[in-house]
Amino acid sequence: MFSGLILGVVVFVCVAYLADRPTTEGAGTNPMSARWPWEEAAEPTPVDPAAPKTPIVTVYGQKDVHQIPMRGAGEHPSLPLPRARRFVFVLVGLFAGISFLFLYFYGEIFNHYDHLVALAGTFLYWPIRWPGIYTVGATALDVPDYIFPMYLAAMLAFAIASGLVFNRPHHSIGRRLGALGLVLFYVAIEVFLDALLFTVPGLSVRDFGLLVRTLTGGLFMVFLTFCAVYLPKPQRLPARFPRDRAAIWKFLGVGALAVAISVVAVLALSAFLHLDALVLPFTLLLLVPLLALTVFGAIARPVYFRGIRQSHLPPLSEYHPSVSIVMPAFNEEKWISETIRAADLAAGHYPGKVEIIVGCDGSTDRTLELARVAIGRLEHATGCVVDLPHGGKSNALNGALALARNEIVLRCDADTHITETPGFGEMIRHFADPTVGGVQGALHPYQREGWTRKLRALEVAWMHYLLRPANMGTRSAEVIDGLFSAFRRKDLVDLGGWVPWNGEDTEIAMRVQRLGYRIRIEFGALALEDVPENYNELRKQRVRWGRGILMANGQHYPSLFGPTPEYCGLSVFFWFLLMMRSGVRSLVYLYLLVLIVVLGVPALVFTAALFLIAIAIRAVPIGYFLLKMKRPDMLLWIPFFPFANIIKQSFRFEAYGTLGPGAAQEYI
Repeated sequence: MFSGLILGVVVFVCVAYLADRPTTEGAGTNPMSARWPWEEAAEPTPVDPAAPKTPIVTVYGQKDVHQIPMRGAGEHPSLPLPRARRFVFVLVGLFAGISFLFLYFYGEIFNHYDHLVALAGTFLYWPIRWPGIYTVGATALDVPDYIFPMYLAAMLAFAIASGLVFNRPHHSIGRRLGALGLVLFYVAIEVFLDALLFTVPGLSVRDFGLLVRTLTGGLFMVFLTFCAVYLPKPQRLPARFPRDRAAIWKFLGVGALAVAISVVAVLALSAFLHLDALVLPFTLLLLVPLLALTVFGAIARPVYFRGIRQSHLPPLSEYHPSVSIVMPAFNEEKWISETIRAADLAAGHYPGKVEIIVGCDGSTDRTLELARVAIGRLEHATGCVVDLPHGGKSNALNGALALARNEIVLRCDADTHITETPGFGEMIRHFADPTVGGVQGALHPYQREGWTRKLRALEVAWMHYLLRPANMGTRSAEVIDGLFSAFRRKDLVDLGGWVPWNGEDTEIAMRVQRLGYRIRIEFGALALEDVPENYNELRKQRVRWGRGILMANGQHYPSLFGPTPEYCGLSVFFWFLLMMRSGVRSLVYLYLLVLIVVLGVPALVFTAALFLIAIAIRAVPIGYFLLKMKRPDMLLWIPFFPFANIIKQSFRFEAYGTLGPGAAQEYI
């Protein structure tokens, strides 16, 4: 009871601190505005003589050229993605070194630790005698006892690699003290957990304690991460819609049911295959989260499609609002002509009016020239190219948005090809529902050869086809992919457009949800994306994505503590759970490695069985959706999917290293 009270007070203090952090009214966007020469001027605005002169941009139409003043063009460019490979190397090296020292001197170090456990036990059980009969020192050495030192090694390595210990890079004293307090509090929690659970006889109690210890370590590791990264200032954003409390209970109910089913299934499977003969907690920690995600998707995905059926969307022949396709382009001479041509062919199958606006972001190659030629050859849509000063992807997006005049804005990246059929029409139908604010189409890899493209196909089957509809059905999805997504133009203008930093697609999707809108995915609309062809290109892409997701959640976490947590707050919470799970999973892999080293062949067989089961859990939904994607050639690649996740996890670590001191200048 005492320990629960202390933990409750700590959690309350943390939540109160997060809820009371200073916030800003704006998202930090760079709104851009322009007016076509033939449009009527709005009421004149006073001109400040000290204000910088409005840039003049050139707009190339199909037959004419216009010089148009555009406010905000090129003012807040995105900075180049910083490199953080040194951070990853230092982190891994320090972790390996500290872990080795902890394990090599395990007895000497943790004999002293046992005295702390005894003192804590005496305090907790007073005036009753502490029934301590099992300790974690060298006299009772077992592989599960390595969980605490491994987590402690990971925290120390991260604190040193991120600069929280030394003077470079320069962290504030508040962050350093916060990190120190987290590490010390984590050690104190572990001491009390040992005094409570690891001193009571019985394998079941010990296994439960190991689960609690592992999850606690993962939680503190995530908190320590936030001490070292610098994220945008949290934003205030009131909802436009009334409460949807049912969404909270739906999310919690489906989640609890998925976890309960998974725990029962894994325990039954472990008993049947005798996987609990070695270490049951490792079986639970590796398989339960994976199975729970799969069951969550299996339950919530039908909920999503049931909601769509209840919307009674009109056919495209009856509802076809005008569409502006905006294409941000920087040095895309390889793809721009083909992308514009593909969008034009898709427009030919859409019954409404379509315009294509290419935002050329100061390209230094032939992108502008080729885009002008392609726009001049449009057959089904109208279009133009706006030549902007270089300012990053959001600059190109907001510049194109400033010229768009149609009701729906469809974003399509310059290396993404909309299919002629089914095209994009089915996406637009969803906007007949006034509660829908954003829609994503299906995305398949454009190329089929190469390991990066094959792994991307597996990822699309798992993430887009299974989990994303499930998350949308429970209001816990945070992103609709910017490569092929649509919004109402009025909402984008009201919100100020896209933010000038990596992850602008995640951020705009979260901002739209905070207004109370739902987001959806439409598999009846299809585009083909260009996938990086090698490891280095994939690394740069995924570090950008990981960085942007961190920043977007940092900006919008107040939604979790606000008056309408169902509007984006559930997305933040689900992301936090996945982030915590990723850290736990990474260390579970290391525990299994230690298990093999200590116990030899039996542990190797045990680990192989776990991995086979883990692959089988994902193989069923991934295989099913690969067939839906008409990619039966990918079925034999399913066993490699866990290795793809390990690679992606290393990219996430590098993303943490790019958000150290000074990173905040990117989104001022």
